[in-house]
Amino acid sequence: MGKKMIAYEEALKIISQNERQKLIKLPIVKSLNFIAGENIKSKVFVPPFNNSAMDGFAINASDIAKATNNNPIALRLTGRIMAGEKTSNLQGGALEIMTGAIVPANYDSVVKIEDVKIKENKVIFTSAVKLGNNIRQRGEDFKPGNIVVKKGELIKPSHIMALATIGQENILTYKKPKILLISTGKELTDELATSLLEGQIRNSNAPYILAALKKMGYSAKYGGIIRDNIEKFGEKIANSIEKNNLIISTGAVSMGKMDFIPDILLEMGAKILFHKVFIRPGKPILYARFANGTHYFGLPGNPISAAVGLRFFVLPLLAHIEGRNILSSSLSRPLIAKLEQSYPKKQGFRFFLKAKAHIDKEGGIKVKILSGQQSFKIHPLLEANCWASLSPKQKGERGEKVEIYPLISENWEL
Repeated sequence: MGKKMIAYEEALKIISQNERQKLIKLPIVKSLNFIAGENIKSKVFVPPFNNSAMDGFAINASDIAKATNNNPIALRLTGRIMAGEKTSNLQGGALEIMTGAIVPANYDSVVKIEDVKIKENKVIFTSAVKLGNNIRQRGEDFKPGNIVVKKGELIKPSHIMALATIGQENILTYKKPKILLISTGKELTDELATSLLEGQIRNSNAPYILAALKKMGYSAKYGGIIRDNIEKFGEKIANSIEKNNLIISTGAVSMGKMDFIPDILLEMGAKILFHKVFIRPGKPILYARFANGTHYFGLPGNPISAAVGLRFFVLPLLAHIEGRNILSSSLSRPLIAKLEQSYPKKQGFRFFLKAKAHIDKEGGIKVKILSGQQSFKIHPLLEANCWASLSPKQKGERGEKVEIYPLISENWEL
């Protein structure tokens, strides 16, 4: 059993040694928020042909090289080509052309319609243009061999746009894990609209974790509250191991009489890889793995401890088993900010603090540690836009450089 308390970096290293999820093939339109399981290279030129960037007239730049306001040059209007039409054999003069239409090989530039005058069947030019003016060149965006999506990348809407552009119908991705969430605690209730009985509190962890996972592209089932009943908890886990890739529970992992989860996991043959990490809040966090490979995270019951456990342990695990390098991905790679005020902290622990960062007039990042850092206080999280992470050796002095991380997703909202 992992009785020894370990550093956060060591916990991440343990997480990063797990096997990946299986690969599946998906249509690109269904691949959003999946992780690419292969490099996708373009096999085509994009654009596939030289085309006009403007409504205007295709010409040869040399024909109007000497055009000025005092020396206008008139070219014969030779025809028109629309987007989607085949090229004609017309050459010379000025060819009316629409945005996106093929520029015939015998023309080398396009002048936008606002820059010319039309008189009868003549197009009048009053200035020269550079060779290739207003033409999107074949292969200017992608060429055969260009990497469009890298293996291990999170597939975003922009990737789907690019994949559609190159004609990629399907992509190999890592299968999404099946996740089960369980709450523990006799004091908890999921009934939000009814009055609390004496000693009860409303379960905020389950809605938060389910919403956070959904925002990150995961679907999780909620297994309800196990009210400190060891037998029922054991039955629930035993019936869930083969059906899920990851089981998350909240509560019952500390050192109290009702913190029964570590013992039950051991009885069921799980290997506890770590239990307790040098962090605040969330020190009692537990990570175990069953013989069939199912992962288990026991998060502390206080809401901010559970939020920290989800953000800095569970999400990195999910990222890793889906094919990402969590030690270098943006989930684990912070921005650096200067503390606006002192925050004295206990040495030897890494602190994850509710914080608000902003960009100052000089373009630097400043971060304010919010008041109300206790692990039961949710209110400061409403104001926060990041987690500030103070390393074990840092003192939390004003002006000190610290790491900051997005609250849940990989997108910054400073």
